[in-house]
Amino acid sequence: MKKAGYLLLILGVCLILGGVALLKQHPQTPKARELTKIGVVMNGSFADNSYTQAQYDGLAEAAANAGVRLDARDNVPVDENFPKLVGELIADGCEVIVCDNYLYDDYLLALAEEYPAVEFYNGSGTVTAENLSSYLGRLYQVRYLAGIVAGAQTRTNEIGYVLAFQTPETVRQLNAFTLGVKKANPGATVYVRCTEDWNDSEKAAAVTAALLDEHEIDVLSQHVNPISPMRVADERGVWTIGTNMDNRSLFPDTCLTCCVFNWEPFFAARIDEIERNRPVGRHYWEGVRTGMVTLGSLSDTVSEETRRMVDAELERLLSGSYDVFFGPVTDNTGVERVRAGENLSDAHLLYEMNWFVDGVVME
Repeated sequence: MKKAGYLLLILGVCLILGGVALLKQHPQTPKARELTKIGVVMNGSFADNSYTQAQYDGLAEAAANAGVRLDARDNVPVDENFPKLVGELIADGCEVIVCDNYLYDDYLLALAEEYPAVEFYNGSGTVTAENLSSYLGRLYQVRYLAGIVAGAQTRTNEIGYVLAFQTPETVRQLNAFTLGVKKANPGATVYVRCTEDWNDSEKAAAVTAALLDEHEIDVLSQHVNPISPMRVADERGVWTIGTNMDNRSLFPDTCLTCCVFNWEPFFAARIDEIERNRPVGRHYWEGVRTGMVTLGSLSDTVSEETRRMVDAELERLLSGSYDVFFGPVTDNTGVERVRAGENLSDAHLLYEMNWFVDGVVME
């Protein structure tokens, strides 16, 4: 009898603890609908080994895991045919439209108003509406870490950087990279040339060749979509730092590291969000703390001292109490842009950065 009493007591305790555990769990919101089809319209190529492919591959993986079909088109120009194509995808059953270029912004604002039941997402976009979100990762954070690698690796103190256009997005990444370079090597300079095109591989190669011809550059980075700058540098034995995807396997002898977007978790979260409740348009801008951006694997030629410096700075970024543009920061004309103990606002980083930090030479 006493033994039975103990068993009942134990059973009661287990039920109580189990009830507490259930109370602590956050019940999942049941799905309000099953998403079936997403339309994808991107300006670049799904096989560019860069910006567009990184997004498409991440979205394709997230969609496959969720049982959602994609109707995808790449190399779509920014012109009057774009809205017609999007309209055709919606008429064919696409409940969500995903794009990849801020140049689509004006068209997407009009489309979001025309199709209020459809969710729109635009990578690198700068506008939002009730059913239009923009998204991008804080790639400048890992550009900063990559800059440390470049600054430590250079022997000539001349680093090259191939840029598409001068926009707040590209300028903040260039500036972050240069701050990393200067942290590791205060005597180094970053020489920059623009292609005035995001996707022209031949133009990017030509700009790279000219940059290497006119300077003693021994480390090169880029913010254009083609990987042709890495190919030109590889042929000349120049170290490179890639962007958007980890392409070290393509250039194993010269690629030091890559600044990488990790899109699958982001798109998986968006699909889940859409299915559980109607999201409100917003700007998604996540960084190293969520894993949306990461620094790729480091070449064996990167020293242990440099690795320790990169790890230490990454830990500061992960802490959330520090960001790349923490003052003092001086521009390349000698003007203090960020005072000691202060940090730049997201608004400035996203929309207002049109100046260059000390160490940048625009050509």
